[in-house]
Amino acid sequence: MITQQQDGAVSDLVKETVSSSVNSAIMKALKTINFQKIVTDLVETHLTSGYLPANKVDFSAYSFRDFMSTGIDDKSKSLQLRVLNDTVVVENDLVAGDVKITNSLEAGRQIRANVLDIVGSALFSGDTLMLGKLTTQDENEFKGPAKFLSGIDVEFKDGQIPCSAINFTGFKIDQSRVHPGKIESFESSGIQDQSTGTQLTITDSLIHVSQTLQAEKIESQRLSVSGTGNFVNVDTRSVTAESLVVDEAQVSTNINVLGNVTVAQDLDVKGNITLPESIKDDLVEYMGSRVKLESIIPEGGSLTIGKRVVLEEQSLGNTVINSNLRKVGTLRELVVSGETSLADTVYFSPLGRIGVNTIEPTMPIDVWDEGVQVTVGKSKAHTGWVGTGRGDDLEIGVNRDPKITITQESTIIKNPVLNDRKYTEGPDIPGINGASGDIHWNTNPEIGKSVGWICLGGTRWASFGEIK
Repeated sequence: MITQQQDGAVSDLVKETVSSSVNSAIMKALKTINFQKIVTDLVETHLTSGYLPANKVDFSAYSFRDFMSTGIDDKSKSLQLRVLNDTVVVENDLVAGDVKITNSLEAGRQIRANVLDIVGSALFSGDTLMLGKLTTQDENEFKGPAKFLSGIDVEFKDGQIPCSAINFTGFKIDQSRVHPGKIESFESSGIQDQSTGTQLTITDSLIHVSQTLQAEKIESQRLSVSGTGNFVNVDTRSVTAESLVVDEAQVSTNINVLGNVTVAQDLDVKGNITLPESIKDDLVEYMGSRVKLESIIPEGGSLTIGKRVVLEEQSLGNTVINSNLRKVGTLRELVVSGETSLADTVYFSPLGRIGVNTIEPTMPIDVWDEGVQVTVGKSKAHTGWVGTGRGDDLEIGVNRDPKITITQESTIIKNPVLNDRKYTEGPDIPGINGASGDIHWNTNPEIGKSVGWICLGGTRWASFGEIK
């Protein structure tokens, strides 16, 4: 009899044997099938003329990397070309052999092309680099700077560019490109031609003015005026020249002469003539060397002005009361009645006072010497005065040795002599000869000693006045 446990073991053995046999049979069968051919046959049955229709492939969620085809080589790492229904957007620079625009072109950054043909309008908002030739026949608007390295061929209509829109700074035209001819209504910064005929002719030798020359000021190294009668007329302006040569001149204003003036005939001056100081000095020197006094005044004669003698052979006329003499010889007599100054040192005032180094004497004689004032005069009625001012001390002496010194506090007298008696001083009894009655004062007094010594004649001296 088979138990329940034995029945389960038999069941598991059967399952294992069947499963192994089935798997082996399936794997053997699959190996005999050519799946690549089956898939290829299925794809080819759906292709038309050997190609897959574009509508059969869904690219909506597909992004190509390093895409390459017959005419496209994509090496970018970000979006560079965007194609829309009405616009093709190039994110960065566009480089092309030939670019032909049939409608309009708007470039925000940069376009590089060997040939750029724009039939419509073009708008460049970035930098424009032209390596070749630019030909425009319609309106072109440049919002950014444009750099042209080669020729520019632009066709403009007549009157299309206003003169104010052109910057002529540094503009130059080669002389060979200007054809000779007459320029009408010429005008520049300094020239305005309003004449209807030739008025100014310029040659290598002269400048010819057909009509009147009007100028505020004429400056020239040499001014030569010729005309009817070789006549020059200056009414309201001035003539300044290094050399002025005229046959006849009529001047109603001032003439400033910087150099030589040569007048062949008459010179009629109605205004003032101003000569430089150098010409004045040269004229005085010339007249002094060429004109001698003896040629004007004969020997023994005199020089008169208005029938009055002003200069004789050895004297000035009595009517000459003012002069500006700088140097004279030895004077025998000199009488001065008014204020007088000698060498800017001694001053004689009309008040009868003399000042030395001062023009404001306070007394009849007032001497200033480096800030010290010594005055001589009268202090009061019947009393003379010799002293100093401003609190200065006064010394009186001989041989630069002051014998009397007067200060505000005291009067010092060296070795005075009164009634033939000499008065000296010292600390000891003198041992010199003296005259009877001479006094020698003790300069070192002490108790018990004498006030001084009196001479008894010769070298004999006796003390007097015991100090107690």
